[in-house]
Amino acid sequence: MDMVNLADKMKEAREKSSAKVDVYGTDNFRSWILYFEPGDGTDMHFHQSPETFLVVEGSGIVKGRNVPDRDIRKNDVLCIGARDYYQVTNTGTTPLVLFGNRSEGFGGAHITADGKDARLADGSLTELKKA
Repeated sequence: MDMVNLADKMKEAREKSSAKVDVYGTDNFRSWILYFEPGDGTDMHFHQSPETFLVVEGSGIVKGRNVPDRDIRKNDVLCIGARDYYQVTNTGTTPLVLFGNRSEGFGGAHITADGKDARLADGSLTELKKA
């Protein structure tokens, strides 16, 4: 058993100016913190496995394909199905912080709207954008 404090991980993301901080990872599970300043977010993409996000702080919008946009705010929980395209953007005036979980190890596919895998040769992603 292991344990982390989400406030500590949020502080780490803020201090590193990093939009993503890994929390846990195994060969078939991972969790992470996403930390977006106003205007920042992800590209339109999908993953091979379902995932969930808990909105820890802030507000924003989640866009999908062929579904209405959804406003998100603190304490909302999103469940995104396998291969469901989505995009998260901080539309608020304070940081948007999400705690995510997915049933696959780190390094899984990140398929963008043009059908390409956004993983780079070093394993990092192009998924997170700055305003």
